[in-house]
Amino acid sequence: MKKIVIFLLLSTTFLTGCGNSTHETRYQDKGKVTFKNQNKNVHKNSGSISKESSASASSASASSTNNSTNTKESSSYTVPKNIKKSARYIAHGDLNLPKQFSYDSFGTKLTLDKIKKVDQTIINRPLQFQIKQVRLIKNEAKTAKAKKMVSTAFSNTGIGSTYYTLQIKYTIKNESNSTIIVGGLNYVKLSANYAGTPISNMVDSSAGKQIRAGKTINTTVVTLVPNNLANRLHSCSIQFSSTYSISGKSLSKDSLVTKIPF
Repeated sequence: MKKIVIFLLLSTTFLTGCGNSTHETRYQDKGKVTFKNQNKNVHKNSGSISKESSASASSASASSTNNSTNTKESSSYTVPKNIKKSARYIAHGDLNLPKQFSYDSFGTKLTLDKIKKVDQTIINRPLQFQIKQVRLIKNEAKTAKAKKMVSTAFSNTGIGSTYYTLQIKYTIKNESNSTIIVGGLNYVKLSANYAGTPISNMVDSSAGKQIRAGKTINTTVVTLVPNNLANRLHSCSIQFSSTYSISGKSLSKDSLVTKIPF
């Protein structure tokens, strides 16, 4: 539940960042391990996935309903008045131009580093994925609460006060005649030996979601980016997991690995 609430905040404010060399080595090493183990017990091919995914969807719904109340109670960061005067400061809404920045309610400064519109289709029936946009964001956690939030979200205690994240926005269309359960992403690979996976360094909002027949949903995945990759990151590779029926039956294999340039 806590991780789902945190993701709602991440996806709303487009978190991204880079750490110092010590912290970076720790989470980059963890990225190597999780990439090697990316398909080990991450997605289950049994009836249990139905119950687990339904619970996940229910938790997400409840978190969304209570998110505004929880945020008000648990966070109270006030942006300094002199910072608000900056022409690049965005109080509300999306960051659409490089160097624009905003603050989340926990005290993280988010600066848009790169943004690229993408029109890329991945078909893995019964689902069709449409990649829409990629953003690279620099994050600077100004409070202890902000540091704790990102550490929990990415299941990684080695993240420094400054870090980068890669956000991929995409849609998923259910082309079948029945409701399905999305397995989510197996990984977002950023280099030969680093990837965000469901184990750590990646927050995927699609996993466990139910999509009714013929419907399309908008969703997001956010991946932690090592500092030494941030300035030379021009593409990533992704793979989606299997899709399941409500009863837990596997409806597809993993998707083909797809490279996304940006």
